[in-house]
This record gives sequence, structure tokens and C-alpha cells, in this order.
Amino acid sequence: MSSLKTLNSEADLETLNVHREMFTLSALTSEVDKREAIIPQQRFEQEMEGIWEKVNQLPEGQDKVVLSQIWECGKTTPSPTPKNFPALATYGFIAEQLVEDQLVWGPSTPYLKDFWRIGIHVSNANGYILQPRHVFHANLQAHTQMIFSKAFQDGAHKLT
Repeated sequence: MSSLKTLNSEADLETLNVHREMFTLSALTSEVDKREAIIPQQRFEQEMEGIWEKVNQLPEGQDKVVLSQIWECGKTTPSPTPKNFPALATYGFIAEQLVEDQLVWGPSTPYLKDFWRIGIHVSNANGYILQPRHVFHANLQAHTQMIFSKAFQDGAHKLT
């Protein structure tokens, strides 16, 4: 009788594992579906918000170094490397990515080069500083509206 209980327990455990795997797969699939369902404007806003949050969490002093490098990176065309932008590499703003079977350095988000316009304030008195959240959000909203309304107009123009 005890061996029957063990078999039932093993069968129950196996069933539980199968259900757990199905649930995990379902959750992962749902997450992928959610990411794919996000419109480009939302993705842009989320990525920019993520950059702002990441910089905001940096130790004092390092934030200025990272912001100065994001500013410079945003204004240059070559691909960023750890040699050119060591703080961006250290804090994960740039990373190695597999491109055509080769590892190359690039921004961890395609929107990193746009962040300097929205999230950084530069002054002689304070150097590079992160925009306060309310200013950042106002800039983000204005920039997003400008970019995506123009993209929409360009797309609508091509349809006519």
C-alpha cells in the first residue's frame, strides 16, 4: 500500500512539474506577446524612463561621469566602445552584442543616443546633471509627440 502512495506521489509530482512548466511557458509567452504588443511610442517612453531611473540610481559623482558620456555618445556617430565610454560600459549602458556572428559594442537600448536631448541638463555651475523627474517627463512627452506625430504624418502622407 505504501508503494502505491509513493507511485501516486511521484505521479502527482510529475504532473505538478508538467503544470509548472506549462505555466512558466505560458507566462513567458504572455510576456513576449505583451512586449510585441507595445506600440513604438510606448517602447520609446519606457526605454527613456529606464535610462533615467538607471542614472538616478548611480552613486553621486558617477552619475555626472555617465551623463557626460551619454551626452558625448549622443552627439557622435561611431559605435560606442569601452575605450571611448568606459563609464557607459561599466554601468551597462553599452554592451557587447552579437552581430553577424561577431561581438560588437553598442548601446544597450537603441534610444540611448536620444537621451541627452531629454534627460540631461548642462550648465557651467553644475556640469552634467539629470533633469528633475517632472522636467524629464515634460521633455519626454514633447519629444515623443514630435517624433511620433511626424512619423505618423510621414506614414499617412505615403498612404495618400
